[in-house]
Amino acid sequence: MRSLYERMKEVEDPRSPRAKKHDLAEVLTYLTAGYITGHTSLRRCLKWCQRRKKWFQKQGLELKNGVASLPTVSRLLSGIDEVLFLFVFIEWISGIVQTRGAHLAVDGKAIRAAAEKCKGNRAPMMLHVMDAATGLVLAQKPIPDKENEITSIPELLSYLDIRESMITADALNTQTRVMEQIRSQGGHFVMMVKKNQPASYEEIIEQFEEMKKDQGRMAEDSAWKSRYPQFMEKYDEVTYSEKNRDRYEYRNYKIINDASFVSKTEKQWPFLKSVGCAEQIRILIVKDEDGNDITPSKEQFLREGSVRQPAPLKGDGESTDIQVVGIISDKEMSAEEMGWCKRNHWSVENRLHHVLDDTFREDRSPARGSRNNLALIRKFALNVLRLVQIQTGNRSPISEMMDLLNDDSELLGRYVFGPIESLY
Repeated sequence: MRSLYERMKEVEDPRSPRAKKHDLAEVLTYLTAGYITGHTSLRRCLKWCQRRKKWFQKQGLELKNGVASLPTVSRLLSGIDEVLFLFVFIEWISGIVQTRGAHLAVDGKAIRAAAEKCKGNRAPMMLHVMDAATGLVLAQKPIPDKENEITSIPELLSYLDIRESMITADALNTQTRVMEQIRSQGGHFVMMVKKNQPASYEEIIEQFEEMKKDQGRMAEDSAWKSRYPQFMEKYDEVTYSEKNRDRYEYRNYKIINDASFVSKTEKQWPFLKSVGCAEQIRILIVKDEDGNDITPSKEQFLREGSVRQPAPLKGDGESTDIQVVGIISDKEMSAEEMGWCKRNHWSVENRLHHVLDDTFREDRSPARGSRNNLALIRKFALNVLRLVQIQTGNRSPISEMMDLLNDDSELLGRYVFGPIESLY
């Protein structure tokens, strides 16, 4: 297993031999080390590298002309071929974690501070693929101004081995092109259906509402027969409830391993095997003057609301008190498996997007020409921090892991200049 530094030697240098005052692999390596240790702007990172010059030389970097200046580093990052650099990243991380047979979450993220330097003040978007089990980033792709996630996902997935993997994405990407790309590579998908697919959304929600009515009638009258016996035989349901921070959450997942009632299965989605419905209710905790929990029950909340929330309306957005979404897949599964896929997909928000913005301060980065390659440097750094968490059993937050590696030069050297043990 080659070290991160050895992998950086594979990055193609765009400069002519006469213009090389600083070795590219060395620059990329000490930049990554700087971000790993919490120095999350180029200026702070390079100052830290200058203070650690002797340590880097002990690890094997020559640094003939010292640490590069900020303008030099910015030019270097702007000149590196983004796709070739990404391939080096993919080769590095795929030697550590297996993409085949995994749950891969695909989602896009805006880099808001860079909007000022973009045409129309439009925040540039970055598409990510994350391994849901480990939180490791597997690939990224900047979304060009005239494109969107729908056109970019097929290309990004084509870089990875997704055979037998389960791909999840939000409702925006529930598109025939995306699903066909996943299947062509031997993968499977679980996709959400919201009101951006109005006909399919209504079909799914209506079918489960009608089956709910049948179940109620059957509970009242044992002689009453369901109108949908073919679906009842392939039906599964599971319910969860939990106290989560300042609220109670109730989640109900239903699934039918038969998609024939969805009109699009006739021509556009003939590969569908299962259709589900996920309902999530969030109730903010209410306490009296003595601190006693007086939060209303789920049934009371649905009828009356609470002092903190009005009587709720159903919607399909993440911010709604009652979220109801459809779910489709090309694979038969239980309601529990479907719920697991949906819930774990959104770990991409907490484990990746929030960390990039809050800890790595990506949302404040004004970089333009170097933006995409600098974003990949952050992914190298984040993955190293995740790997240290996994392999040492240290579950501290990423910010604290940065402090740990800043203080522990031996551990930092092991993960930057030594081989990293594979997770498979």
